[in-house]
Amino acid sequence: MLKIIVYMLGMTLAIGVTAQEQDIDSSPPIRVQLKPKVELIVSSEIAGRLSIYPLKEGERFNKGVVLAGVNCDVYRARLDHAKAKEKAASQKYKIAKRLNKLESISVMEVGQSEADLEMATSERQVAQLMVKRCIIRAPFSGRVSQRFVESGEYVTEGKKLLEIYSTRSYEVELIIPSRWVNFVNVGDTFQVTLDETGNTYQAKIIRLGSVIDALSQSYKVFGEIQAHQNLVLMPGMSGSAVFNVSDKERNEHEHGL
Repeated sequence: MLKIIVYMLGMTLAIGVTAQEQDIDSSPPIRVQLKPKVELIVSSEIAGRLSIYPLKEGERFNKGVVLAGVNCDVYRARLDHAKAKEKAASQKYKIAKRLNKLESISVMEVGQSEADLEMATSERQVAQLMVKRCIIRAPFSGRVSQRFVESGEYVTEGKKLLEIYSTRSYEVELIIPSRWVNFVNVGDTFQVTLDETGNTYQAKIIRLGSVIDALSQSYKVFGEIQAHQNLVLMPGMSGSAVFNVSDKERNEHEHGL
């Protein structure tokens, strides 16, 4: 009698797992939307007249190219002034050290000249940083999705200039049934068919949502499509995703029973 109960229990669990796997296999495609994996807003780091602003909306760019530049004449002049001030402070400190050896100057005066040099050096470093901020370079290769200003405008610090995104990889967000939680894992592959191109692309799960929506009994899954040469993808494209439970996963669940 005990053997019969154990056997029936095992059959019930096996049927439950098989039903879930068939649910994935037979489920309708899940709607997805494409978005860039890396995107950012490029803002001005200093105030000034926008003198370099070469890229138009939709244009591509390579990592390291100049995206924007503010007229830097005033900041370069401040840097030259800071360098001259540092040079003068350095000469005074050298003289103070020589006089100190001859005991012709007080220790306080030597310390003051040293402090003046340190302050002048700090001012020169700040001026150098401001000059460096005149030019903004691309942190990655990608495309311009939006421009917020025009060349020649006066921009303030923090003013939005461009919205850009990386064309190296794209992310898809899916909302799947919570009952699939045992069969969908990071690293799993699935197929995405985009409406705009009509083509099917291989995608990979890169992370899983951490919360299940109790009302809809669903949770989020995030996938990635790697870009390659001649692959035409754009943010906002939409389509459908299809999952398949592999034989390996089936065997693992059956073995677990």
